[in-house]
Amino acid sequence: MSAPHSDNLPDRIIQMHEQAVREMVEPRDGISPTPVTFLLMCFFFTAWGGYYIADNPGAWSGMEYNEKPATVAAGPSAPVDPMVMGREVFGACTQCHQADGKGVAGTYPPLVASDYVTGDERRLAAILVNGVNGPFVVNGATYNSEMPKWRDYFNDEELAAVMTFVRNSWGNKAPAVSKDTVAKVRAELVDKPNAWTASSLAEFSAPKGDTK
Repeated sequence: MSAPHSDNLPDRIIQMHEQAVREMVEPRDGISPTPVTFLLMCFFFTAWGGYYIADNPGAWSGMEYNEKPATVAAGPSAPVDPMVMGREVFGACTQCHQADGKGVAGTYPPLVASDYVTGDERRLAAILVNGVNGPFVVNGATYNSEMPKWRDYFNDEELAAVMTFVRNSWGNKAPAVSKDTVAKVRAELVDKPNAWTASSLAEFSAPKGDTK
């Protein structure tokens, strides 16, 4: 005789597979609001980090290991020796004029015992500002080479320093040149950027009233 059947009895097959059925549910997109507490914590730590960095900058340098380095009151800077600065700037000239200032025979003129160097400082400044294009006669020898303009590479102080250096090196003796002299020549030549020739440079350096 079979066991009685009741509709109230759970469906044993479904009961056995309920867990598997739950695992097979397709995932769905949803939006879950970010907890307010988490947002407040993020804001707090961001604000605290910004304040800490601003208050402990370490001189904003990767080479400074002290968060709050001692500051030294800035005083007037020590004057730069034009001979020292001039020697550094002259490094750009040694390829042509050589480290001893004697130049290259037949190509680049010497700076030693040259009237272009120890003579009129305005003329020398004009040469450095605009450059020159040969031929030029220096110490009785002709040099047919080109010297670039330095107006865009060195400032007035640097040009004055290198002029002072070459005018007082290798046995040369001439007064130092001020940056004001170079500034005046630069301003005078602002609309005359062409390189000098022997004739145009002679015209520039000729005394006023000279008809030659």
